[in-house]
Amino acid sequence: MKNVLFASAAAAALFVAAPALAQSVGSAGLGYSHAEADFGGFDVDSDIWTADVSVAIPAGQNWTVTLDGGVTYDDDAASDEFGVNGTAHLTRNLGDARVGGFVGLAEVADETAWAVGFEGAKYLANTTLVGQVAYGEVDDSSIELWSIGGQVRYFVSDNFRIDGGLNFANVDLGPVDDDMWSIGVGGEYQFAGTPWSITAGYDRAELDTADVTVDTFSIGLRYSFGGDLRARDRSGADLGGIDGLFSAF
Repeated sequence: MKNVLFASAAAAALFVAAPALAQSVGSAGLGYSHAEADFGGFDVDSDIWTADVSVAIPAGQNWTVTLDGGVTYDDDAASDEFGVNGTAHLTRNLGDARVGGFVGLAEVADETAWAVGFEGAKYLANTTLVGQVAYGEVDDSSIELWSIGGQVRYFVSDNFRIDGGLNFANVDLGPVDDDMWSIGVGGEYQFAGTPWSITAGYDRAELDTADVTVDTFSIGLRYSFGGDLRARDRSGADLGGIDGLFSAF
């Protein structure tokens, strides 16, 4: 039922925004990730398949509504799990910067997570600086998370981007209160004269007290509409969603 309500709300939002869709910028993609988790010497591997879409829709007076969502299939040693997630952003374009906020919801198996936060971006000649502060909860597991992070995106050209990010989170796991650090690098290359691009990335997350590390390697294929990689970035279509906040769980 939650998935049906979630999908219905997303469809309604797109219907309301339909007149502005002709000016929209965004992308859709398929991805594969391999995650290796170390729990104090006990190793668990998982293979994760994703399908996602993101679209930035002009809302007048320099405002932008960005909607992104996706579905995941996680095949690990314990079980196979499907998940769904979605995030709605409202941001204001200040010319050389963008500021705003977001709200997101995700469901994996019987676990439901939600998050809210503030976000912003600073646009330089060939570089975008991105920052985010967020709070989220996983209801059934009593997990609470405060997060602050940033990313640097460098455009070698309009169709070639490399990026790196750093994130810190305080995670309340019920009886355990822990700090989590994550760092990642990645890139995307769009083939000349086509809307198709390939992506690759590596992320490492660590929980200090719990002695947990998660290494994730990812590749993907994307289809962009409304512009090249730089235009997609500057439109607010690549803000990121709730799935990144809870990826280590």
